[in-house]
Amino acid sequence: MEKIIVITAGAEPFLDFSGYKNAQNINIVHDFDVIDADELMCLIFVKADEYARSAERLRGKKNKTFVYSFVVFGPAPDSYAGWELQTISELRTSPLSGSELEFTINKSFMAMDKSLQAVLREKYSEAMLEDTRRDQDDLINIGRSLSIEKDPQKLLSLILYLSKKITGADAGSIYLMEEDEDKQKWLRFKVSETYGRNIPLTEFVMPLNKNSIAGYVGVTAKVLNIPDVSKVAEMNLGLTHNNSYDEQNNYITRSMLVVPMLNHHDEVIGVIQLINSKEELSDEYRGDEAFNVLLDSKEAFDRYVVPFNEKYNDLLQAIAGQAAVSIENNTMMIQIQTQFEEFVKASVNAIEARDPATSGHSFRVAEVCVAMAKAVNEVEDGYLGEFHFNDTAIKELEFAALLHDFGKVYIDLNIFRKEKKLFQKDFESLMMRLDYLYRCVELSFCMQKNSQSERDLLLAQIKDIKDKIKLLNEPSVMDGSPDEIIEEIIKKIKEIPCFYPDGADMDVVTINDKENLSIKRGSLNIEERKEIETHVTHTYNFVSRIPWPAGYKDIPEIALRHHEKLNGTGYPDRLAGRESTMLQSRMMAIADIYDALASSDRPYKSSVPMEKILIILKEEAANGTLDPDLVDIFINKKIYESVAKQHA
Repeated sequence: MEKIIVITAGAEPFLDFSGYKNAQNINIVHDFDVIDADELMCLIFVKADEYARSAERLRGKKNKTFVYSFVVFGPAPDSYAGWELQTISELRTSPLSGSELEFTINKSFMAMDKSLQAVLREKYSEAMLEDTRRDQDDLINIGRSLSIEKDPQKLLSLILYLSKKITGADAGSIYLMEEDEDKQKWLRFKVSETYGRNIPLTEFVMPLNKNSIAGYVGVTAKVLNIPDVSKVAEMNLGLTHNNSYDEQNNYITRSMLVVPMLNHHDEVIGVIQLINSKEELSDEYRGDEAFNVLLDSKEAFDRYVVPFNEKYNDLLQAIAGQAAVSIENNTMMIQIQTQFEEFVKASVNAIEARDPATSGHSFRVAEVCVAMAKAVNEVEDGYLGEFHFNDTAIKELEFAALLHDFGKVYIDLNIFRKEKKLFQKDFESLMMRLDYLYRCVELSFCMQKNSQSERDLLLAQIKDIKDKIKLLNEPSVMDGSPDEIIEEIIKKIKEIPCFYPDGADMDVVTINDKENLSIKRGSLNIEERKEIETHVTHTYNFVSRIPWPAGYKDIPEIALRHHEKLNGTGYPDRLAGRESTMLQSRMMAIADIYDALASSDRPYKSSVPMEKILIILKEEAANGTLDPDLVDIFINKKIYESVAKQHA
């Protein structure tokens, strides 16, 4: 603490320094301007008529660690109004002799020292109170923060950040307990951070034993507060400090606080290790030393590193306890989520196994939907710029896409496997009837030699009818109207007599044959298509029974609407307009059509070239069936390429 004596003009005659011995190294000056009002004790000798002006000059320099006192010479004033009597050490009307001067100086500085110590104690108490208040606020925020974070790696980083923030630690690490197949327990180094240094993290494991500081805490479940790790051997714990980290990274480890993370069964699930507290409760204390004081030289380590305050032994244990609960809850939630995801995927696999032709469809649709959601997040303008999908919303969309065809389990499997317009057994039956017709014609003319040419003509007609029916049975679009072709065929067949053995007329082409062969596109008739369309309702009814958490509550609605179209021609409810369906359903509509066109394993068609698929999607958008903005994203972001690469 610096000490200064100021002798003002006019006060010199009252002072006798001839016998004064400056044993305390007190600076003697004659000018107030040299005073640096920071941790300073100042004794001023002044005449009474100069006191007011001198006191005014000092008020501008005053702070809590600047203490001053006056020795005033001259007659007492008529009024002490405006005088700061607490700053006046002595009021004299006569000069100070040598011995009196030394006594007055010693007495004045002793009094000022007591005042300064009181101020410093007050400041320390204020710092302690402020630190305690911040710690309490941090504890409240820690509980809230740890309950919110779901990402396991981010959770560990958050635990370490909050631990360092409270204790003022410069560096820290977290180890998690794990057990191998042989029941051997290990500590895995999971996360580490040192302020102002970018040191790459490499995970490693070390045995859970007392040979290391972290291992000792993991085994004993006791807190270790080590003021100086270089002297840890003196603690008689059988520990030594491995300084290889310090040597590799030009670092100096001094103080250390190591705390076990105990779960609600008092089992150690991990260890928090904090290094080099920088939180010294002085007038420089700000409460943010962990992330503002840089240890970039030996001088900085010497100046700022202090032992961890003992109060943090219990406080960090409380934090570690909260952290342990959060880690275990987080782990359990991840396990539940993983199990549920695997259950969903297993269910989808089981459903798709019924129809190998569409195997993998739901997974590919989910991948396209997730990619589109992430692409939408990058859009800044237009109506899509208003949407943003967080991780939960993307997972919700993924689940909806995986389950979008779940209702097909209720549909007749034969309909899904219908490759031609007629089921195979119906086609074979029709061919047999035409063969029967052929034989009937042969038999009816076998005894009529004069009608040989007529017979050959009829037989040729039957062969031609068979060829036309084979072509008509294909689900691809053909030249001419299927209705007209089948009517012409039936007309020709009716002109050829055909009887059962009992003489009854035979309908070679049945009503069922006519209905199916009249299909203009695809392989399904009206009733079969209606049954297929019910799969979205079945999906909705099934998925709605699952007790989804709040973040996944829209899964049933998203899956239900993936066949609705903007122009109102979709199903199940023929909803029209963007506002009628969720954006996620409109994404799924594109993904579903894309995969149906791109897949090469459908029974009724081969895969469509990519150039043609993109043209079809653009046409569908132009016709008002698909969302044009989403189609643009799908094409411009080349989402089809990223999905194709995953299945290459």
